[in-house]
Amino acid sequence: MRKKLIISLSFLFLFIFACGEDINIYEPEISSTRIDFPFEERKSGKFSVIYQNISEDSVNYNLALVSKPGAIIENSNSLDFCEGIIALRQGKQVLEWILINLNYSAVPESTVLNENDHPNLVSYNLPKGTYAVMLTDSEICNKDNYKIFNITQDLEIENQ
Repeated sequence: MRKKLIISLSFLFLFIFACGEDINIYEPEISSTRIDFPFEERKSGKFSVIYQNISEDSVNYNLALVSKPGAIIENSNSLDFCEGIIALRQGKQVLEWILINLNYSAVPESTVLNENDHPNLVSYNLPKGTYAVMLTDSEICNKDNYKIFNITQDLEIENQ
């Protein structure tokens, strides 16, 4: 009897804790020339993204922290980040940036066999900072093929 009670309580606590978190899943569209990221600022760096590749070929992308860790670049969406993006595309290192995802590949939506196990799903738990998500293989650099966003709260503050 005691064993059944312990097992039942364990499942109850597991269910409560697993269902207690908000699930933040975004689905930005991505193609070989454009990326439409769904936000410019978020309080929490804990979220998931399913990159919806609307082209017929795989699309490579990077995610980089473009500010110092724990800092936010003011008016970041009005700045031009093409110099650093072009350098990364040419295989050069940008010392001020920290690469989070390097050359991740988003498969075309037409090849996704199971939406419940989507191959373009990426979960993030990012600290406070300014980030750039950018296409890797684009010939030119403009604001259509990269997006800047800010995470405004540190992880340890969020978890308190």
